[in-house]
Amino acid sequence: MEFDDEKYCNFALLEKRQGQKIVLGLVNTQSDELEDKEVLLKRPEEANKHVDPKQICIATQYVFASTEAGNLISEEGQWRKLDLVHELVESLNA
Repeated sequence: MEFDDEKYCNFALLEKRQGQKIVLGLVNTQSDELEDKEVLLKRPEEANKHVDPKQICIATQYVFASTEAGNLISEEGQWRKLDLVHELVESLNA
């Protein structure tokens, strides 16, 4: 599930996915700008109100574009985004 803005963050929809793995696409990969980690950590907390926390996985929103005309994100930015995903997972598992 990808969440581009608050309009689409309806975690109640997750209740229809009981017992299934749910991947929350929290980290935007369209630009180098890093999201606030504390803001992102609130989203899985909200999702946990609707499904078992063991069902939740964290990922980027989109794949990194593989063409020259793709998203305006540097290789360094891509690594920072992946590091942010790792930090989110570590924080949630602490």
